[in-house]
Order: sequence, then structure tokens, then C-alpha cells
Amino acid sequence: MKKFIIFSVLILVILIITGLVLDWGRRDAIAPISEAEVTIKVDLPKVDQEIKSPIKISGVAKGTWFFEGSFPINLVDSNGTVIASGLATSAKDWMTEDFIDFSSIISFEKPTSTKHAILILKKDNPSGDPDLDESIFVPVVLR
Repeated sequence: MKKFIIFSVLILVILIITGLVLDWGRRDAIAPISEAEVTIKVDLPKVDQEIKSPIKISGVAKGTWFFEGSFPINLVDSNGTVIASGLATSAKDWMTEDFIDFSSIISFEKPTSTKHAILILKKDNPSGDPDLDESIFVPVVLR
């Protein structure tokens, strides 16, 4: 009986330690991004904004988001279908690490099967190195 109690306590301690370690990792994964880590800010459209074609997209991004003055944008419906694509272009010299204005106008045909979509702005990464990939997702409502 004494061996059973020792074994049970040991298992309980292991489970508690494992739970704490996993919880700490989860907190790190969902920690908010600090202002210093933000590399892009989207002004238009706002999250869950109702949009119609053509849509104006604007904001600011660090120059590292651009290659040759642009980065790709996709509008994807809730079925996963790309319904529009385009390029955001910088308003001035993009060869900086500072924030610079960007804008784009893309047109789309509203799908009949869904009214929700996600606007995906993707950092241009000509190197192909997945460690340099970055994207931001803006949920929108199609009108």
C-alpha cells in the first residue's frame, strides 16, 4: 500500500509540473504583440467592416514589408477561394525600416455562397525563407 501511495504522489507531481510547463508555453504563444514588434497597421478596411467592390486598402508598414515597392494582397472567401488579388504599393521610398504609407484598390465579384471573407496582406519575401514570412489577416463582410 505504501508503494501505491508513493507512486500516486509521484504521478500527481509529474502531472502538475507538466501542466505548468504546458500552460507557460501557451501563455507565451498568445501573448499580445508589443508596439515595438508591430510591423504593419491597416487603416482600411477595419475589422468586420462591410465592403463592396472595389475596395480601398490603406495603412502603414515598415519598409521591410516591401520588395520593389509592393507586397501582395489576397481577398479569400470563407470557402477558401481567392476572389481577388492585388499589390499594395508604397507611397514613397520603400528602402527604409521606418513605417511608410501603402495603398491598394482591388475589385472582386461577390460570391453567392458566402458573405464573410478575410483580407490577407503578406510581407513580400523574395528570398523564399519561411522564417521571414509575415502576414496579417483582416476579417471583412462582403456586400
